[in-house]
Amino acid sequence: MLQWDDLRYFLAVHRQGTHAAAGRALRVAPTTIGRRLAALEETLGVKLFQRTPAGLVLSEAGQVLRGHAERVEAEVLTSERELTGADRRVSGAVRLTAGDGMATHVLAPRLWELQQAHPELRVELRADNLAVDLSRREADVAVRLFRPREQSLIARRLAPFTFGVYASEAYLARRGRPSGMRDVTRHDWLAPEAAQDVTPPGQWLRRHVPASRVVLRSSATTVIMSACAAGQGLAVLPELLAATDPRLLSVLPRAALPTRELWAVTHQDLRHSARVTAVMDWLARLLSARPTSARSAP
Repeated sequence: MLQWDDLRYFLAVHRQGTHAAAGRALRVAPTTIGRRLAALEETLGVKLFQRTPAGLVLSEAGQVLRGHAERVEAEVLTSERELTGADRRVSGAVRLTAGDGMATHVLAPRLWELQQAHPELRVELRADNLAVDLSRREADVAVRLFRPREQSLIARRLAPFTFGVYASEAYLARRGRPSGMRDVTRHDWLAPEAAQDVTPPGQWLRRHVPASRVVLRSSATTVIMSACAAGQGLAVLPELLAATDPRLLSVLPRAALPTRELWAVTHQDLRHSARVTAVMDWLARLLSARPTSARSAP
Protein backbone atom coordinates (compact mmCIF):
# COMPACT_ATOMS: atom_id res chain seq x y z
CA MET A 1 0.00 0.00 0.00
CA LEU A 2 1.30 3.47 -0.88
CA GLN A 3 2.18 5.71 2.07
CA TRP A 4 1.88 9.51 2.00
CA ASP A 5 5.42 9.92 3.33
CA ASP A 6 6.77 7.91 0.38
CA LEU A 7 4.82 10.06 -2.06
CA ARG A 8 6.09 13.18 -0.29
CA TYR A 9 9.69 12.04 -0.76
CA PHE A 10 8.98 11.13 -4.38
CA LEU A 11 7.57 14.61 -5.12
CA ALA A 12 10.48 16.31 -3.37
CA VAL A 13 13.03 14.45 -5.50
CA HIS A 14 11.06 15.32 -8.64
CA ARG A 15 10.97 19.02 -7.72
CA GLN A 16 14.52 19.33 -6.40
CA GLY A 17 16.36 17.03 -8.81
CA THR A 18 18.65 15.27 -6.30
CA HIS A 19 18.40 13.30 -3.08
CA ALA A 20 20.53 15.90 -1.30
CA ALA A 21 18.35 18.84 -2.34
CA ALA A 22 15.18 16.92 -1.51
CA GLY A 23 16.63 16.10 1.91
CA ARG A 24 17.34 19.78 2.58
CA ALA A 25 13.82 20.73 1.53
CA LEU A 26 12.24 18.12 3.83
CA ARG A 27 14.89 18.39 6.57
CA VAL A 28 15.82 14.72 6.45
CA ALA A 29 19.05 12.93 5.54
CA PRO A 30 19.64 12.23 1.82
CA THR A 31 20.16 8.57 2.72
CA THR A 32 16.61 8.49 4.10
CA ILE A 33 15.32 9.90 0.82
CA GLY A 34 17.24 7.30 -1.17
CA ARG A 35 16.12 4.41 1.04
CA ARG A 36 12.43 5.38 0.95
CA LEU A 37 12.53 5.99 -2.79
CA ALA A 38 14.15 2.61 -3.41
CA ALA A 39 11.50 0.94 -1.25
CA LEU A 40 8.75 2.70 -3.21
CA GLU A 41 10.21 1.53 -6.52
CA GLU A 42 10.44 -2.03 -5.19
CA THR A 43 6.84 -1.94 -4.01
CA LEU A 44 5.62 -0.70 -7.39
CA GLY A 45 8.02 -2.81 -9.43
CA VAL A 46 9.08 0.09 -11.65
CA LYS A 47 11.85 2.68 -11.93
CA LEU A 48 10.49 6.14 -11.14
CA PHE A 49 13.55 8.21 -12.07
CA GLN A 50 16.31 8.28 -14.65
CA ARG A 51 19.72 9.77 -13.95
CA THR A 52 20.84 12.56 -16.29
CA PRO A 53 23.71 15.09 -16.16
CA ALA A 54 21.16 17.67 -14.97
CA GLY A 55 19.89 15.43 -12.15
CA LEU A 56 17.09 12.94 -11.64
CA VAL A 57 14.17 13.13 -14.08
CA LEU A 58 10.92 11.20 -14.07
CA SER A 59 10.58 7.99 -16.05
CA GLU A 60 7.32 7.21 -17.86
CA ALA A 61 6.10 5.38 -14.76
CA GLY A 62 7.19 8.33 -12.64
CA GLN A 63 5.13 10.70 -14.80
CA VAL A 64 2.06 8.56 -14.15
CA LEU A 65 2.69 8.45 -10.40
CA ARG A 66 3.29 12.21 -10.23
CA GLY A 67 -0.29 13.01 -11.22
CA HIS A 68 -1.69 10.71 -8.53
CA ALA A 69 0.82 11.93 -5.91
CA GLU A 70 0.02 15.60 -6.55
CA ARG A 71 -3.70 14.93 -6.12
CA VAL A 72 -3.04 13.17 -2.82
CA GLU A 73 -0.78 16.07 -1.78
CA ALA A 74 -3.49 18.61 -2.57
CA GLU A 75 -6.02 16.74 -0.43
CA VAL A 76 -3.61 16.34 2.49
CA LEU A 77 -2.60 20.01 2.43
CA THR A 78 -6.19 21.17 2.15
CA SER A 79 -7.09 19.07 5.19
CA GLU A 80 -4.13 20.45 7.15
CA ARG A 81 -5.01 24.06 6.32
CA GLU A 82 -8.69 23.60 7.18
CA LEU A 83 -7.93 21.90 10.49
CA THR A 84 -5.28 24.48 11.38
CA GLY A 85 -7.61 27.30 10.39
CA ALA A 86 -10.30 26.00 12.72
CA ASP A 87 -8.01 26.19 15.77
CA ARG A 88 -9.05 29.02 18.09
CA ARG A 89 -6.15 28.61 20.51
CA VAL A 90 -2.92 30.62 20.18
CA SER A 91 -0.74 27.55 20.53
CA GLY A 92 1.27 25.22 18.36
CA ALA A 93 3.70 25.98 15.54
CA VAL A 94 3.59 28.76 12.96
CA ARG A 95 6.03 28.73 10.05
CA LEU A 96 7.05 32.31 9.28
CA THR A 97 9.23 33.23 6.30
CA ALA A 98 10.95 36.48 5.35
CA GLY A 99 14.03 37.64 3.47
CA ASP A 100 17.34 37.00 5.17
CA GLY A 101 17.87 40.64 6.15
CA MET A 102 14.36 41.08 7.53
CA ALA A 103 14.48 37.78 9.42
CA THR A 104 17.92 38.43 10.91
CA HIS A 105 17.84 42.13 11.78
CA VAL A 106 14.16 42.88 12.42
CA LEU A 107 12.11 39.78 13.25
CA ALA A 108 14.47 37.52 15.20
CA PRO A 109 15.51 40.19 17.77
CA ARG A 110 11.85 40.88 18.63
CA LEU A 111 10.33 37.39 18.53
CA TRP A 112 10.56 37.26 22.33
CA GLU A 113 7.70 39.78 22.50
CA LEU A 114 5.39 37.49 20.52
CA GLN A 115 6.34 34.44 22.54
CA GLN A 116 6.02 36.33 25.82
CA ALA A 117 2.47 37.28 24.88
CA HIS A 118 1.66 33.73 23.71
CA PRO A 119 3.79 31.23 25.69
CA GLU A 120 2.30 28.18 23.93
CA LEU A 121 3.16 29.52 20.47
CA ARG A 122 6.20 28.10 18.65
CA VAL A 123 7.65 30.01 15.70
CA GLU A 124 9.71 28.42 12.94
CA LEU A 125 11.47 31.33 11.23
CA ARG A 126 12.71 30.64 7.72
CA ALA A 127 15.11 33.19 6.23
CA ASP A 128 14.65 32.86 2.48
CA ASN A 129 14.69 35.41 -0.33
CA LEU A 130 12.56 33.15 -2.53
CA ALA A 131 8.77 33.31 -2.46
CA VAL A 132 7.83 29.99 -0.87
CA ASP A 133 4.60 28.18 -1.78
CA LEU A 134 1.98 28.90 0.88
CA SER A 135 -0.50 26.52 -0.77
CA ARG A 136 1.90 23.65 -0.10
CA ARG A 137 2.39 24.85 3.48
CA GLU A 138 6.05 25.62 2.96
CA ALA A 139 5.14 28.45 5.34
CA ASP A 140 2.00 29.67 7.13
CA VAL A 141 2.84 33.40 7.03
CA ALA A 142 5.18 35.19 4.64
CA VAL A 143 6.56 38.72 4.75
CA ARG A 144 6.80 39.82 1.13
CA LEU A 145 7.71 42.90 -0.88
CA PHE A 146 4.77 42.50 -3.24
CA ARG A 147 1.06 41.88 -2.97
CA PRO A 148 0.25 38.36 -4.15
CA ARG A 149 -2.09 37.86 -7.09
CA GLU A 150 -3.25 34.35 -6.19
CA GLN A 151 -6.91 34.33 -5.17
CA SER A 152 -6.18 31.69 -2.53
CA LEU A 153 -3.91 34.08 -0.60
CA ILE A 154 -4.87 37.02 1.61
CA ALA A 155 -2.51 39.90 2.38
CA ARG A 156 -2.24 42.70 4.92
CA ARG A 157 -0.22 45.81 4.10
CA LEU A 158 2.34 46.38 6.83
CA ALA A 159 4.45 49.44 5.99
CA PRO A 160 6.34 51.28 3.25
CA PHE A 161 9.75 49.76 2.51
CA THR A 162 12.15 52.56 1.61
CA PHE A 163 15.78 52.46 0.55
CA GLY A 164 18.88 54.61 1.01
CA VAL A 165 22.56 54.67 0.10
CA TYR A 166 24.86 53.74 2.97
CA ALA A 167 28.55 53.62 3.84
CA SER A 168 30.69 53.17 6.95
CA GLU A 169 32.87 55.77 8.66
CA ALA A 170 35.94 53.73 7.72
CA TYR A 171 35.05 53.79 4.03
CA LEU A 172 34.23 57.51 4.03
CA ALA A 173 37.50 58.31 5.82
CA ARG A 174 39.39 56.39 3.17
CA ARG A 175 37.51 57.40 0.03
CA GLY A 176 35.62 60.57 0.93
CA ARG A 177 31.91 61.28 1.13
CA PRO A 178 30.01 61.44 -2.20
CA SER A 179 28.53 64.92 -2.49
CA GLY A 180 26.04 64.12 -5.23
CA MET A 181 25.10 61.76 -8.02
CA ARG A 182 28.07 62.97 -10.07
CA ASP A 183 30.34 61.19 -7.59
CA VAL A 184 28.63 57.79 -7.92
CA THR A 185 31.05 56.46 -10.51
CA ARG A 186 34.08 57.32 -8.33
CA HIS A 187 33.15 54.87 -5.58
CA ASP A 188 33.13 51.14 -4.98
CA TRP A 189 29.69 49.54 -4.74
CA LEU A 190 28.17 46.43 -3.21
CA ALA A 191 25.18 45.03 -5.07
CA PRO A 192 22.74 42.12 -5.19
CA GLU A 193 23.51 39.30 -7.58
CA ALA A 194 22.65 39.92 -11.23
CA ALA A 195 19.42 37.91 -10.98
CA GLN A 196 18.04 40.66 -8.72
CA ASP A 197 18.64 43.43 -11.26
CA VAL A 198 14.91 43.29 -12.05
CA THR A 199 14.02 44.60 -8.57
CA PRO A 200 13.59 48.39 -8.17
CA PRO A 201 16.85 48.79 -6.18
CA GLY A 202 18.65 46.60 -8.73
CA GLN A 203 17.32 48.73 -11.58
CA TRP A 204 18.49 51.91 -9.83
CA LEU A 205 22.00 50.49 -9.48
CA ARG A 206 22.05 49.35 -13.09
CA ARG A 207 21.06 52.83 -14.27
CA HIS A 208 23.53 54.79 -12.14
CA VAL A 209 26.47 52.52 -11.28
CA PRO A 210 28.79 51.07 -13.95
CA ALA A 211 29.27 47.32 -13.59
CA SER A 212 33.03 47.92 -13.34
CA ARG A 213 32.48 49.78 -10.02
CA VAL A 214 30.68 46.84 -8.35
CA VAL A 215 33.29 45.09 -6.20
CA LEU A 216 30.96 42.58 -4.52
CA ARG A 217 27.69 40.87 -5.45
CA SER A 218 25.67 38.64 -3.16
CA SER A 219 22.24 37.05 -3.05
CA ALA A 220 22.04 37.78 0.69
CA THR A 221 21.15 41.20 2.08
CA THR A 222 22.94 40.33 5.32
CA VAL A 223 26.20 39.80 3.41
CA ILE A 224 25.91 43.18 1.66
CA MET A 225 25.09 44.93 4.95
CA SER A 226 28.04 43.32 6.69
CA ALA A 227 30.47 44.23 3.91
CA CYS A 228 29.16 47.80 3.81
CA ALA A 229 29.48 48.20 7.59
CA ALA A 230 33.02 46.84 7.39
CA GLY A 231 34.01 49.56 4.91
CA GLN A 232 34.10 47.69 1.60
CA GLY A 233 31.95 50.14 -0.35
CA LEU A 234 28.62 51.91 -0.79
CA ALA A 235 25.37 49.96 -0.86
CA VAL A 236 21.67 50.52 -1.50
CA LEU A 237 19.97 49.08 1.58
CA PRO A 238 16.48 49.06 3.08
CA GLU A 239 16.27 51.89 5.61
CA LEU A 240 14.43 49.59 8.01
CA LEU A 241 17.41 47.22 8.11
CA ALA A 242 20.15 49.87 8.01
CA ALA A 243 18.66 51.50 11.12
CA THR A 244 19.55 48.37 13.10
CA ASP A 245 23.32 48.80 12.55
CA PRO A 246 24.93 51.97 14.02
CA ARG A 247 27.99 51.49 11.78
CA LEU A 248 25.95 52.37 8.68
CA LEU A 249 25.75 56.04 7.73
CA SER A 250 23.29 57.50 5.24
CA VAL A 251 24.87 59.23 2.22
CA LEU A 252 23.33 60.74 -0.94
CA PRO A 253 20.09 61.66 0.86
CA ARG A 254 18.70 63.31 -2.28
CA ALA A 255 19.11 60.26 -4.50
CA ALA A 256 15.74 59.30 -5.98
CA LEU A 257 15.57 55.75 -4.64
CA PRO A 258 12.60 53.41 -5.04
CA THR A 259 10.00 52.61 -2.42
CA ARG A 260 8.30 49.25 -2.06
CA GLU A 261 5.67 47.90 0.33
CA LEU A 262 5.80 45.19 2.98
CA TRP A 263 2.94 42.69 3.07
CA ALA A 264 2.05 39.89 5.46
CA VAL A 265 0.57 37.02 3.47
CA THR A 266 -1.20 33.80 4.45
CA HIS A 267 -3.51 31.24 2.85
CA GLN A 268 -7.21 31.98 3.00
CA ASP A 269 -7.82 28.64 4.76
CA LEU A 270 -5.79 29.95 7.71
CA ARG A 271 -7.57 33.30 8.08
CA HIS A 272 -9.46 32.10 11.19
CA SER A 273 -6.46 30.42 12.84
CA ALA A 274 -5.78 32.12 16.17
CA ARG A 275 -2.03 31.51 16.00
CA VAL A 276 -1.74 32.82 12.44
CA THR A 277 -3.78 35.90 13.40
CA ALA A 278 -1.49 36.47 16.39
CA VAL A 279 1.58 36.44 14.15
CA MET A 280 -0.05 38.73 11.55
CA ASP A 281 -1.04 41.21 14.29
CA TRP A 282 2.48 41.12 15.79
CA LEU A 283 4.02 41.84 12.39
CA ALA A 284 1.70 44.80 11.88
CA ARG A 285 2.55 46.30 15.30
CA LEU A 286 6.27 45.65 14.96
CA LEU A 287 6.79 47.02 11.47
CA SER A 288 4.51 50.04 11.79
CA ALA A 289 6.52 51.23 14.81
CA ARG A 290 10.06 50.55 13.55
CA PRO A 291 12.53 53.43 13.07
CA THR A 292 13.43 53.72 9.40
CA SER A 293 16.45 56.00 9.33
CA ALA A 294 20.13 55.58 10.14
CA ARG A 295 22.62 58.31 11.07
CA SER A 296 23.60 60.66 8.29
CA ALA A 297 27.24 61.09 7.36
CA PRO A 298 28.62 64.51 8.31
